[in-house]
Amino acid sequence: MTAPQNFPGPPVDLPIDDWLYEAKPKAGCTACSELKAALVLAAKQGDATARFEAARNIRHCTHGAIE
Repeated sequence: MTAPQNFPGPPVDLPIDDWLYEAKPKAGCTACSELKAALVLAAKQGDATARFEAARNIRHCTHGAIE
């Protein structure tokens, strides 16, 4: 006996939008350079969470500004 199907078709795997991983590091910012390296490494390892966090941190970087 097979389980009843509750959906009209197989599941769809939607890709995460590229904008989630977009990050423009500021030239000369040490923190941005380190985060960019982490972003590249996470992409090579396939770690989506680390990619998102690195990109987010680049976007929110103060570029060495004193708060």
